[in-house]
This record gives sequence, C-alpha cells and structure tokens, in this order.
Amino acid sequence: MILRSRRIWQFSVLVTSLFLPLYPILAEPEALNPVKAFYGYEDLLRMAEDKIVQETPAKAFDFLIKAKELNPDPDYRYYNLQAQAHMKLGQVFDGIHAYEESIKRKKDQLDLVLFVADFYEKEKKPRESLYYTKFYLEQKPKAKYRLYLAAILSRQLGLETDYESYMQILENDKTFDSEKEALQTSLLKNIKNRKWKEADDLSLRYLVYFPREEGMYETLILARRGRNSELLEQAYIWTATVFLKETRYFTRYGVYLQEKERYLEALSLFRRGFYNLLKYDPNSDAKEILFLVRQSYANLGKDRDTLAIDSLVKDFQNQKNLTATELENHMSTYRKNREYLLFCIYWFSTRDTDKTNEYRKRLRERDLEFEESEFLRVMGPFAALPQEL
Repeated sequence: MILRSRRIWQFSVLVTSLFLPLYPILAEPEALNPVKAFYGYEDLLRMAEDKIVQETPAKAFDFLIKAKELNPDPDYRYYNLQAQAHMKLGQVFDGIHAYEESIKRKKDQLDLVLFVADFYEKEKKPRESLYYTKFYLEQKPKAKYRLYLAAILSRQLGLETDYESYMQILENDKTFDSEKEALQTSLLKNIKNRKWKEADDLSLRYLVYFPREEGMYETLILARRGRNSELLEQAYIWTATVFLKETRYFTRYGVYLQEKERYLEALSLFRRGFYNLLKYDPNSDAKEILFLVRQSYANLGKDRDTLAIDSLVKDFQNQKNLTATELENHMSTYRKNREYLLFCIYWFSTRDTDKTNEYRKRLRERDLEFEESEFLRVMGPFAALPQEL
C-alpha cells in the first residue's frame, strides 16, 4: 500500500515538471514596448534631440514621453528639449513654460533666465519679467542693464520704493560723470549725421549711467526711429516709465501705436496722458490729448464716445464758468465715457466731496463693465497702475 502511494506521488511530480515550462506560454503575454526595452532615459533624450535637429520636432515628443515614463521626475535637459520642440512648432508660450520648468531644476542657466525675462518684457508682462530679472540679479548683482530693467519693471508695477532703490544703485556709479557733456555732443553729432546705429549703441551703453537724463531717451528714440528698429517701442516704454508724470511721452508713444493701427492700445496711452494732465498739470491745454483720444474712438468705431469728447473739449475750455448742473447734464448724456467721468471727479474735487466720491464710484463701475472689451487690466505695460484721481 505504501509502495503504491509512493508510485502515484512520483508520477504526479513527473507530470507537473513536464508542464511547468508551458505556463509562461499559456499565460496572457505582456505587451512589449521595443523603445523602452532597448533604450534608456539618456538614449531617449538623444533621440529626441536628433529629431529637433532634423527639423521634425513633432516626432521628438514621442521619445520625450517615453523618457518621462522611465523617469517621472526628469531633469532640466528634458524640459529644454521639450521647450525647443515647442518653439520650432510655433508653440511659443508652451516653450517658455517648459524653459521655466528647466530653470526650476537648474538655477544657473543664466542665458536661459535672461531669455525668459526678455520674452516677458517684450510681451508687456512686467510682473513675470521682473521675477526672472530679479532671479538673474541674485546671481549677478552688478549687472547694470538688468538693474536698469528691474527699475523700469518695478515702476510699471507701482513698486516705487524698489524703483528708487535700483535707480540709486545706478546713479551712485559716477564713472562717466565728467564725460557727460562730451557724450551728449557725440550723440547729437551722430543723430545729425544720420548715424543711427552708432547713436543707438551709444545711448544704450550710457543710459544705465544716466538713467534719468532726458536727453539720453530723446536720442535713443530718434536713433531707433531713424533705423526703423523693432526696439523703438521699447524705447517709448522706457521713456514713459521714467517720466511717468509727463503727458507728452504717453502722447508720443500713443501716436506710434496709432501708426501701427493698434488703436485700442493707443487709446490706453492717451487716456493715461489725460489722467496725467488732470492729476499733475491741470492748467495745461488739453486740446491735443483730447483730440487724440477722440481720434482713437473714431478709429475704433465708437461714435458716441467720439461725440462725448467733442462736448468735453468745450467743457474743459469753459471749466471756470461751468456750473454743476451743466456738467451733470452733459455727463448724463455720455454717462459711460471714461474721460467725462474723470473730468467730473477732477472738477468736483474742489467743490463737492460727495459728488467727487459718487463719480469715483461710477468710474469703478464703468471700468468693471468694460474690463473685458477694453482689456483694461491687461492692456500694455502700464495696466497695473491706477488711473483714478
């Protein structure tokens, strides 16, 4: 009996051993990914780079996806390749975001930091540009041009203390003070002789040493206009920023935008010019700035606002003899016109506090209503600054 049981056990072991090699064959096979099976993370990055170099960036993403599957937290090189692929496909903002991810992982990529900072400055996004400019200055605190840009961007965001701090750092360097007159003579000579590039280069080089010298900005604008430079708008923006309380530089920048048929942006500049006029220079002649505001409304097809400015010009000229009843009657006709509301705030500010506050409230309500259609909060480099009296 024992012998029989032993034979049965031996037979069962034999049968089991014969069929064991068949189990992997009979089981459901796992899908094999040849890319993952034969290539590692480094290989996949190299293959993605090859596709970008070969001008087939869309195919690079296939290898980048596989690379991230192997390494769910990829290093800076992965994001640089992703950015390059996006850029070549014209997906600029996706590319910039990828570069930002790369910078987070490797902070000493200073050329890349400047590239992102300059991109955001060109896009008129001062907050983002200032972030990366400051990031650069943490590693290169004596970079004069970047100190200057940090000052410009700070003021555009209303950070006046930071603006003054950066300007003081620049102005404390007296290296070229003794050459100031000779420099200005040289600049004017270049302008007179139409040597636009020389004047542009010279203005830009020394601007950081004389950041509040008006003549430096005048020659920079003239030089860039003379050579039809794509950086002319940047010169207008810098000038309007440094001389923020002036009206004429907003007017000149706005006229430039009109020439480019960017009428809504031009309107935003002329509006700030009118605001500056009421706040800082109320005795000046408002005819020119209001004419340009009117022209912008006409170009935008805003007929009612165009008529409003015609009426406002008369009220502005007659403001000493104007009565509250007359002004409010005119205002009720054009109750949504921004310039009329500003003028009412200005006119009542020395006559009736309650009326002043009422029109301030109406201006806020009006801006809220037109915020999207007029891009009030995102239009241009000065959108973050207040325009209420």
